[in-house]
Amino acid sequence: MNECQNANEYAKELLAWYDKHHRPLPWRQKIDIYHTWVCEVMSQQTTLAVVIPKFSEFVKQLPTVYDLAVCDEDTLRQLWSGLGYYARARNLKKGAVFIAEKLEGRFPQSYKEWLEIPGCGLYTASVIASVCCNEKVACVDGNVTRVVSRLLALSKDVWSSSGQSIIRDFAKSIISAERPGDFNQAMMELGATICRKTKPLCLLCPLRSRCLAFEKNCTELCPPQKPRRDVVDVELFAAIVWRKATDTLAFVEREKGFLAHTIGFPLMSELEVLEVKTKLKSLEHLQLVELPSTFAHSITHHRISGNAFVVEIEDSKSDTVEEVWQKLGLPQPFYWVARDAIATKLATSLDKKIFQLAAKFLCQFLRSS
Repeated sequence: MNECQNANEYAKELLAWYDKHHRPLPWRQKIDIYHTWVCEVMSQQTTLAVVIPKFSEFVKQLPTVYDLAVCDEDTLRQLWSGLGYYARARNLKKGAVFIAEKLEGRFPQSYKEWLEIPGCGLYTASVIASVCCNEKVACVDGNVTRVVSRLLALSKDVWSSSGQSIIRDFAKSIISAERPGDFNQAMMELGATICRKTKPLCLLCPLRSRCLAFEKNCTELCPPQKPRRDVVDVELFAAIVWRKATDTLAFVEREKGFLAHTIGFPLMSELEVLEVKTKLKSLEHLQLVELPSTFAHSITHHRISGNAFVVEIEDSKSDTVEEVWQKLGLPQPFYWVARDAIATKLATSLDKKIFQLAAKFLCQFLRSS
């Protein structure tokens, strides 16, 4: 059998399996370029169990690219809440604005055109181009990397740029010319459900007879474990700035660090907190209360531990709230959110943990006052 025929057999066997066993995901019921784009961005670094209900609500509230382009920040954050990595949502909206305004609502129809959309990378462009535009372009994600590395028994140098080139070239060599979109989805589906990271179901695999790792009994070694970035320990202090008269809490947009472009409670270093405490001494009508409980959280390679403190802030005879805020050196700009509505405004898991600490304290304080 020549190389071309062998490649065709890969695709034939894989697609036959996919047609029979693929999961009925909501965005697969009908090909919709907008839905495919949204679901692929949502699915990055997020499990499908989390994505499916969020996807359904997202496209219900924002059914077209125009709706997404004009969506306000608060609504977008709520629709994305629970998915993590909010930068993805922000980039998705940037892309929608570009399509709505620059392309007059016309979606790109090729891989190269999708790469021109703000926030759209190689993987997302290849998925959309193959699934929605029937373009013969291979997709390579973690699942595909695992499947190919086992087919070729690659136990070394898989995650480097040269290793990924080998994976990509092989995927290109066996992709179906007639059904490239289904082929790419089948590869990812195989990796997610059969060719799993641990305890792969090799006896159910449609490509078992072609798998060198299965033949050599080295499946668990392929691919090698992906090198992990060093974990960075970070200590943060969360400022719960409370305006008792209106029962509102202050939110800020974080402008720096690994939490840049997220909105939530002001976060500070120990040095910044000491500076706030020093400035509080000149404002006798204010006090800072450190909460006894701590919070812990992990984001990518950052391991966060922290404390929270509450500052009750009001207009004084000499200063407005805004002037008091500025004198304390708290981050700008800020805005107030009603305490009884704040749970619906929180977009990050970190802020939700902080609010749980604050809510206990504020309820106790109000009962005792």
